[in-house]
Amino acid sequence: MSATAVGATAGPGRRASGPVLVLRAMRPRQWVKNSFVLGGLVFSGQVLELQTQALAWVTFAAFCLASGATYLFNDVRDVETDRLNPRTAGRPVASGALAPRVALAAAVVAGLAGLALAAVPGWETAATLAGYLGLNVAYSLWLKHMLFLDVMAIAGGFVLRAYAGLVAIDVVISEWLLLATGLLALFLGLTKRRAEAVALGGAAHPQRPVLERYSIELIDELIAVVTPTTLVVYALYAVLAARSSAMLLTVPFVLYGIFRVLYLIHARMTTEEPALIVWQDRPLLTCIVLWGLSAATIAALA
Repeated sequence: MSATAVGATAGPGRRASGPVLVLRAMRPRQWVKNSFVLGGLVFSGQVLELQTQALAWVTFAAFCLASGATYLFNDVRDVETDRLNPRTAGRPVASGALAPRVALAAAVVAGLAGLALAAVPGWETAATLAGYLGLNVAYSLWLKHMLFLDVMAIAGGFVLRAYAGLVAIDVVISEWLLLATGLLALFLGLTKRRAEAVALGGAAHPQRPVLERYSIELIDELIAVVTPTTLVVYALYAVLAARSSAMLLTVPFVLYGIFRVLYLIHARMTTEEPALIVWQDRPLLTCIVLWGLSAATIAALA
């Protein structure tokens, strides 16, 4: 069976329709990253208020559309190099199942729809989403080829998600919380680079030449710097900026979550993205759920 057939089949002997192919190219499994938008809801103390929930989920949906648009744009941009990589060759655009012009048109529609949806909570949310789209376009064109700036851009995208979630529901913005979000995202970005470096085994990568400059030893040193910094900043948020000092009770969940991710990338030598590991590793998923419930409860009772 050809790569095109693999990427285009929806069932035995049937080709997937255009909308299905567009949805696949938008990578809905990656939309879990947009859950950072819900951080404002968790820490606001308004988690039980229906209007606040509605605004938070509208913002989440807007970022799902926007992130899907950036994936479509990136796949068109990297179509030739994607075909050289067995992991990406089956994607709809790379396999030839989805025409690049259709993917670009879908990206424009999804991006505009995301902006329109983000405008529902207010102009600040829409402006933040516009910044997120601009950052991701810059990432696809230039930043992903620049040492260190690639992972910093990824972290910036998560900070923008968290910021959008805060302004959408009009709560006091904690700089400590945003800083902790950025550092956690930087930690996850570095673990992703480590997984990619392990998968390559020192070989050249035509799509991502910057990976040749990331040795496993270098990435481990960077992770060793970012990990304690993330924990300290989150603890400072819990003490100095949270609605209640009881938020310190959530620090062990953050600590365990980081330990679990480190275990997965070292002991199991997993090459999956951290966003996908969350769904596949039950202890890590349980930890995140318990952290979210605890943080939301403490904030609501404060």
